Amino acid sequence: MTDPTASFFMVLPPGWARLPAREDDRSELADTVREIVARALPDHLPRDRAEPLRQEMRKRLLATVVEAGDSGATAVWMPVQPVDGFTPPVSIIEAEVDDESEEAPEQVIAQVLADALPDRHDDEDPGIREVDGGIAARTETVVRGADPAAALPGPADGLPVVDDRRVVWTIPVPHRPGRWVVLSFSAISLPDADERLTDALVGLFDAMLTTFRWTDVPGAEPTTLERRLAELGGAA
Repeated sequence: MTDPTASFFMVLPPGWARLPAREDDRSELADTVREIVARALPDHLPRDRAEPLRQEMRKRLLATVVEAGDSGATAVWMPVQPVDGFTPPVSIIEAEVDDESEEAPEQVIAQVLADALPDRHDDEDPGIREVDGGIAARTETVVRGADPAAALPGPADGLPVVDDRRVVWTIPVPHRPGRWVVLSFSAISLPDADERLTDALVGLFDAMLTTFRWTDVPGAEPTTLERRLAELGGAA
C-alpha cells in the first residue's frame, strides 16, 4: 500500500483519539491502543479484575480499526474515554481516494451532492462547504432501522436495531490533484431517542471540521493559528 499524500490535522475533543488503520501502521496502532488502555485502566487497579478488561478493550479496539483498515480506511477517530461519565456512540472513518476522471474538484463535488439529493437529511442545505480556504461537499443522511454491525465499526453483538445518522465531508487535496480526503461520521441512536443529542453530536463533528488544516503544503509555511492548532491536538 502506498503512503497517503494528504497530510492534515484537526483538533480532537476531550476523550477522543485517532487510530491509524493502514496495514503499514500496525505498530503505531498497537502503541496507541496500549496508551488508551493504560489511561482507561491504570496499573494501580487490582490486576485480577482489571487485566481481563484490558485484554477485552485491546481486542475490541484493534478489531475495530483493523476491520476499517481492511475496508480501505486510513484511520478511525472515536471517543475512547468517557467525558462526564458519557461515551457517545459515534465514530469517524477517515479515507483517502483517488479520482482518475481528471474532472475539476467543483465538478466532482457537484456530482457528489447531486447523488445525495434523494436521501439528504435537510432539503434546504445545498451541502457546499469551505475547508481551509477550499471547496468541499457535506452530505447528511439518516438510515432508519440500521443493523448496528454496519452502523459502527467493530463487534456489535447483542445491540438492538438503531437509527444511523451519517455525515460525510468530501474534501479535495489542493496540492495533490485527483486525491480526496473523505471523513465519514456515524452517530447511532435508538429509534425513539431524543434527536437533540444526535443533533449536538453532528454539530460537534462539524465544529471539528472548522479546525481542519492542510500541512506539508509545498511552498507554504504554516500560519501562527495552524501551529497553535497543531500544538492543541489531532494530527493526521
